Amino acid sequence: MAYELAAYEPAQREDYLRLLHDAWGEFALTGGEFDWWFKENPAGSLMSVARTHGRVVGVAGHSLFRMVLGGEERLASFSVHATTDAAARGQGIFEALERKHEAEAQERGVAVVLAFASKPTVPIFLGPLGWTEIGRMRIWARPFPRLRPRRVEPTARVERFRHAGDAAQEWPNHVVRDSAYLNWRFLQSPRSYTTLAAGGSYAIIGHKEHRGTAVAYVADLIGDPRALLRPSLWVVPPGVRALIAVPAPEQRGVYASLGFFPTRKSLHLMGKPLAGELDTDLRAWRFTLGDTDFF
Repeated sequence: MAYELAAYEPAQREDYLRLLHDAWGEFALTGGEFDWWFKENPAGSLMSVARTHGRVVGVAGHSLFRMVLGGEERLASFSVHATTDAAARGQGIFEALERKHEAEAQERGVAVVLAFASKPTVPIFLGPLGWTEIGRMRIWARPFPRLRPRRVEPTARVERFRHAGDAAQEWPNHVVRDSAYLNWRFLQSPRSYTTLAAGGSYAIIGHKEHRGTAVAYVADLIGDPRALLRPSLWVVPPGVRALIAVPAPEQRGVYASLGFFPTRKSLHLMGKPLAGELDTDLRAWRFTLGDTDFF
C-alpha cells in the first residue's frame, strides 16, 4: 500500500479522532481533550498523518515539554496518541511517522525523545527506530472496600498555581513544573482533578474508568507525601475501587504504611538521544502518572 506523510491540518481533526476511537474505544481522547492536549500545550506539539488515496490511515503526535536533564533545562519530546487504521497495518506507517517527528524534533532543538511504550510499539521503538529501553516504573495500588466512611481532612484546595520557577527542582531528570505547565496540565484540563496543598507541598488526584473499574490516581505529588497522601484518600469519589500511583523509591515506605502495594502493572519507559546522550539509568528519572498522556 502506497502512502504519503503530511503535517496534520485542522480539517483532519475528525479523522484523527476517528482513528483513535477505532483503536482505543472509550479510552481514546474526547474532542475537548484532543484540542486541549495538542493546541494548548505551552511547549508545543508535533502532529502528522499518513494518507492513501486522500484517506487518512495513520496518525501520530509528539508532545514537547521542558525538562531538566542532567541538571540542565532542555526540550524533550514524548511520542503520544499514535495509531494506524486496521486495514493499513504492517506497512511501516507508525515507524515512518515516528521518523518524521524525530527529524522535526531535532530541528527544534529537542535533546531526547521519550515514550511510555505500549506492547505493540515496543519492538518498533527498540528495533528499526533504534530506541533504548530505560526501564519499567512499577504502579502501586491502594484498594478501597465497597463501603467506607466519608471524612473531610483539613487541607487547602489549589485554584491556581502562582509559584515562580520549578516546583520539582530537587528531582532528578523530570518535566519542569512551573506554574504555566501545572495550570495547563491539571487546572485547565477537561479531565477531572482535585488539587490539595499543605505545608508547601501539593498533590493532584484524578479518577477515571479503567477497563470497567473505577480507579483514582495520584497524578502528581510534590513535597513530603506524609502531608498529603492521607488526605488524598478522602477525596477519592465513592465507588472507586483503588487509588494508584508511581511512588519514587524514597517514598515507597510512606505509601506502604497507608496500604499501597506494588502491582504487576508498570510504565515501560524508553527513549532516544537527538542531541547529546540519553541517561539509561532508571534511577536518574522521576515521573508520575500525570506525566503520561493517558492519565
